[in-house]
Amino acid sequence: MAVLRKLEKMAVASGSILCFGIDPREGMGDIVGYYSSITDALLEEHLISAIKPNYAYFGALGFDGLHALKQIIDRYREKTFVILDAKRGDIGKSSEAYAKEAYDFWGADAVTVAPYMGTDSISPFIREGKIAYVLGRTSNPGAKDFEELKTGKEKVYGKVCAKAAKMGAGLVVGATSGALPGIVKLVGKDVPMLIPGIGAQGGGFDVLKALHGNPFIHRVNSSSSIAFAHEKKGGSPEQAAKKEAEFLNKEIGKRVF
Repeated sequence: MAVLRKLEKMAVASGSILCFGIDPREGMGDIVGYYSSITDALLEEHLISAIKPNYAYFGALGFDGLHALKQIIDRYREKTFVILDAKRGDIGKSSEAYAKEAYDFWGADAVTVAPYMGTDSISPFIREGKIAYVLGRTSNPGAKDFEELKTGKEKVYGKVCAKAAKMGAGLVVGATSGALPGIVKLVGKDVPMLIPGIGAQGGGFDVLKALHGNPFIHRVNSSSSIAFAHEKKGGSPEQAAKKEAEFLNKEIGKRVF
């Protein structure tokens, strides 16, 4: 797949599989300026190989937030891999419309997709040159309500991951869930993973050892621990973000390279 080669090329060039999650806070002022200065610094130092703007945080700010989202994606779509974290999931024409929005309007390389309604929810997002990252095993407490339910000898999230992988989708697997090694064993090392939960959410690094062998198609996401590193460590947002990203890359590298 061309999109996997794109992921690999960007990761090899930067020596990093770190993804910078962009989750703007309400009342923070110049969103585009703030995140652009940090993202530029991270890219210049080859510390990231993707960004992941979260649609919900931008949408909550109304049209100003959505305009900011468009500016950020347009600024970086030719410079790095752009994952739109929108968690879309619908059926039929509605799902097709969401896919068109994500890929054709926003211009994202990938989008996160909720699989609850099955194939109808996922298939419109399966497109050549793009990745649909299907929610596999998430890290939130409520994941146990449905994802951990047993169906026969398997759990629901295992069924979801196997089905999504056969469809040609990638998977979202939270680092704090502890499920990553088992899911990689289930679907193989050639299915691209988006792994949130490292950093502020408390995910440990050792789980990433499961990615060893084909690491460059995967992305490990960190959001607020990079964006707001200066609040804990001092210095400018850019310098603090670079130090945090350097730390994350070092720890990730120990496990996957």
